[in-house]
Amino acid sequence: MKDDFSHSITENSCFFQGHKDQFFSRKFNRYLSFRIQSNYSDINKNSEFNAEKYRPMLSRIINRKIASRKKDGGDFHEINPDDIKIDAIKLIDDEEEGACGRFEVYPPTALCTKDNCNQYFIINEGRKCGHKDTDTWEQFTFVNFCDECGRLLPLHYMTNIFHDCKKCGEKKSLAKLQWTRGKDDIGSYKVKCKKCGNEEGLYFYECDHTIHKTGERLSKSGKNRFRGVPARANAIIHPLVISIPDIPQDDELDKSGRKTTQGKLLSEAFNHFFGYEMEESKLYLPEFKNSLLKEENFWKLPKVNGIIEDVFDDLGIKIPDRSQYSQNQFLKIIKRILKNAKTSIQDGAERSRTQERYGIDFIEKSLNSVNDIDFDENDLQGINLLCSTNRDKKERPRSLTTDYEKCLEEFGLGKIIHYPNITMVQVLLGIIEGSTRRDPALFRPIETGKTDNKKPTVFVRNFFTEGILFKLDCGKVLNWLHENENQVKPTIDILPPEGTRVKTHYRHVISKDENCKKAVKTLLHTYSHMLIQQSTIDTGLDIQSISEIIYPNVASIFIYSTNSINIGGLEYTYDYHLEDWFSRMKELAIDCPQDPACMIDERGACNACSYVPEFVCCNFNQDIDRSTLVGGSDRFVKGYLA
Repeated sequence: MKDDFSHSITENSCFFQGHKDQFFSRKFNRYLSFRIQSNYSDINKNSEFNAEKYRPMLSRIINRKIASRKKDGGDFHEINPDDIKIDAIKLIDDEEEGACGRFEVYPPTALCTKDNCNQYFIINEGRKCGHKDTDTWEQFTFVNFCDECGRLLPLHYMTNIFHDCKKCGEKKSLAKLQWTRGKDDIGSYKVKCKKCGNEEGLYFYECDHTIHKTGERLSKSGKNRFRGVPARANAIIHPLVISIPDIPQDDELDKSGRKTTQGKLLSEAFNHFFGYEMEESKLYLPEFKNSLLKEENFWKLPKVNGIIEDVFDDLGIKIPDRSQYSQNQFLKIIKRILKNAKTSIQDGAERSRTQERYGIDFIEKSLNSVNDIDFDENDLQGINLLCSTNRDKKERPRSLTTDYEKCLEEFGLGKIIHYPNITMVQVLLGIIEGSTRRDPALFRPIETGKTDNKKPTVFVRNFFTEGILFKLDCGKVLNWLHENENQVKPTIDILPPEGTRVKTHYRHVISKDENCKKAVKTLLHTYSHMLIQQSTIDTGLDIQSISEIIYPNVASIFIYSTNSINIGGLEYTYDYHLEDWFSRMKELAIDCPQDPACMIDERGACNACSYVPEFVCCNFNQDIDRSTLVGGSDRFVKGYLA
């Protein structure tokens, strides 16, 4: 790729500004609009990524989005986890190292500007107006877009450009464009016959939501008129990106703290025996442990007993009664059973006999018994963050002017943990066309490969950063739900019965009641946005360099830096300005500059108080409402911070 035709994007923006099908503008010989055709994969990093662990989770998220489009009448097919391609995206520091992808001029349309000609032409076909190719011209960047199905086409495909003149009958002569209210106002455009000068209004045709080359139906909605939209970055195409903290278990690290291949081996063994339908995260549920501990015949198996002896020998302690196994000891046993059983089969042992000797069917039975519990990889990540043995994490700031516990209580928090060194996995799942607030969103996976063998592809990248986990007080959240019962309309008892652990009952409520889960998601999401909005003063990071993850099942928020250089701004704020940060957040939640319109007309969220750039937000600025924090609305009468 020549230097004149290269385009650089910072690493932390590569999924938002540099993904396939996104637009960008740049001046080479002239200002032009481009569309990215492809992203290259990094073969070396592909081998390091635990694709088997994430494949089921990523396919489930994608299939939920596809299912929404199927309900809307589209001919979309859910993907099999085996078919999903996971690629580490290629990134380079210097153009001399090569390229990360390809791009093309798009839309491939232009206007001749010589002598105010304004005749529309297709760039690679040349001009038909009589002017020379060396004469002045400019790209015409409007395209047709259908809000109902997401079809996007150059303007002449679905307008009366290049149609016959109704006055003089000249073929394909409607080629000159005129406008009355400025070049950016497509509503004021007219098309003019290049022969007789007859003018007509620029007319957009209706979309039938069908890709005519393949016959694929994109929506069952009635025909909808195309509209003219400029091809600009993030105007039409929006990436769907998720971030995952990569928290290795104790047995996945060597003595020096470096990550080993044990996590990858476990995922491969788990999927080998139970398939992608079962979630590996279910191994970590206390309910799974309790179920398997009751299987007497499982614990009598010689192979199982041999592994138990090895595990406790490695730990250097006597074998306790199995009812006394800690969660960590129990998991070590189960993980080793799965990995050893798979290794035996790979070495030539007969599968059914091996499964019987290692008790795989007992494990599967216990997994099935907890399959209905709402606990997935996202919940596991939240628990891993809370329980992480990260040696550098801090659970108390270095400097506080008042009592720390009172500070936590005032802002409804159970704990705040800072992680100075954490690996994040960022995943580009696909793209959303048109409005991100449309329901259902017009999501489609990114497909790569040859035309007759395209595969849905997700791109991943790892980066080191810092973050802060804010865990809300589960008891206070339950009380808040109870105080807003008339608005939330729960279907189960919110307050825990006497003798029940608050955390256990909280998870039960969130798992079993969708209304409560939605309310808590809105509370957590709003709390997160308020913090992000007030983070720039002390952290030195702009809002574009911060992002969030919400963990409803553990009542937690994780805010982390996406800056390619970790400047330690979150740690500085955590250590020295935590109270100021919360105080400013609460003040903004109480008094938005746009009130009362924000609280009443905008339902408690607007650009002045809580909206952040869409690529910062985990849900495109949806499910935010300040009344969750301060009350005073018909949606939430009692605020969490009130």
